[in-house]
Amino acid sequence: MRKLKDFSFLPEGLLPKILLFSTILVIATLLTSTFFLGRMLEELMEEQIGQRALEVSKTISMMPQVIELVEQKDPEGKLQEFISYIEQHTDAKFIVIGDIKSIRLTHPTKERIGEKMVGEDNDKALKYGQSYISKSIGTLGPSIRGKSPIFNLSREIIGIVSVGYLEKQVKEIVGKYHRQFIIYLYMAMIVTILMAFLLSRKIKNSLLGYEPKEISRLFLEKEAILNSVKEAIIATNIQGEITVCNEVAKGYFHFSETLNQPPLALQKFLLTCKEMKDVNVDIDGVDYICNLSPIIHENQTIGMVSSCRKKEEIDALVWELTRVKQYSERLREKKHEFSNLLHLISGHIQIGEYDKAIALITEDHLPDEKIIEQFQGMIHDPVVASIFIGKYYFAFDKGVKIILDENSAIQEMIDPAISKHLLTILGNIINNAIDAALVSDKKEVILFATDIGNDLIFDVEDSGNGIDEKRIDTIFNKGFTTKGELHSGYGLFFVKNTLEQLGGFVSIEKGNYGTIFSIHIPKGNSL
Repeated sequence: MRKLKDFSFLPEGLLPKILLFSTILVIATLLTSTFFLGRMLEELMEEQIGQRALEVSKTISMMPQVIELVEQKDPEGKLQEFISYIEQHTDAKFIVIGDIKSIRLTHPTKERIGEKMVGEDNDKALKYGQSYISKSIGTLGPSIRGKSPIFNLSREIIGIVSVGYLEKQVKEIVGKYHRQFIIYLYMAMIVTILMAFLLSRKIKNSLLGYEPKEISRLFLEKEAILNSVKEAIIATNIQGEITVCNEVAKGYFHFSETLNQPPLALQKFLLTCKEMKDVNVDIDGVDYICNLSPIIHENQTIGMVSSCRKKEEIDALVWELTRVKQYSERLREKKHEFSNLLHLISGHIQIGEYDKAIALITEDHLPDEKIIEQFQGMIHDPVVASIFIGKYYFAFDKGVKIILDENSAIQEMIDPAISKHLLTILGNIINNAIDAALVSDKKEVILFATDIGNDLIFDVEDSGNGIDEKRIDTIFNKGFTTKGELHSGYGLFFVKNTLEQLGGFVSIEKGNYGTIFSIHIPKGNSL
């Protein structure tokens, strides 16, 4: 088979070819449409009119007044007046209602009321309760009919509604539209050829100077790049419809082949057409950290690009790195402590003080286990109690004492939609308080918690040296830390973002010794 470029009659270059093929396509479409239009338009109109008749018949069959009168056999003739009123406000040629035996209860010609309906096409409605479209010849001539059964409150078939349009009406409508369509079609041909000519002159600018082969290569490269990254990438147009997404996005958000809308929680950010960094978005109960950037062409925003990563994955990476560094530092501290302890034991043995050496070996360094009962007695939510108890032992290991305020009381279980975020909020705040208390002589952290009122309130007070007032506005910024390289600076950033999602806030004030972090979370606002 010869390639397209081997045909000598075709013009050189992409743009002349576009113009030639556009013209040929329009002419071929015009001729084909003119030839087949009549029959297609007739079938289409019959289908639309049939559907219209069917919908009208269904609506009438479900009217309580119609059901009641049909069930009573319309002794006073009210049904005919009611249907005549409906006929005046519809374009249907006739609306006929019959009883279970196909005896007319209404008819445009009153003399035919009481006679049997003709057409022999009522069985599917009266016997099987189906609604359908039929073509048949009635007393008014060939017609397209929509038929629906009438059910009483016991779901028994008590009659039938037949709404019809004469085929003569359909042919008249088809002929009218056919003539109009042909005129518009020829006008469209002239306009399309002119537009194709203008388009062919500008299409090169639209292609940014690339030839088709180069565009194909760029497309393949784009697909490879999108699917090589580990983040979910979604590109949308200005209406918020998805234009591009990678395999990670399909896996995260379960996109189907026909779905063209991003998740609703993300869509409201995309429609702003504004650049946003590190936005915390809850999608189907999963937290994502998203970055959004507008797509700008010729100084106009034509869409948005969003990259999303599961917050738990980012948290895991950040915490893993932080904990590894902290664990390494802690091991070095423990090594020195244990080495000093061994030297002390060795010294007692060398001078014969065996009792003191044994006492050092068997000494219990664990805190009082009754603390668990104290925490559980005052905190009835297992998540909060577990966090407090875990932090108590963590602080004890570092030489810091955690005290639970005697006025604390969590009487009810906290909404799971809130409690799933408490580890992020309380864990980071308490860890910071422990680190602050380490530099003081008192080395204490006081916790307070209550669910009295409309808010959950948590206070965390440390015995540290306090926070410089100049830094209060910046401590919640991503990456801000005063603790050195062993800390990431993401803890308070996550706390602030999470509280904003829950409709809560955190305030900072000076305490008796150090700093008090007060956390307020509305009970009624949950993700």
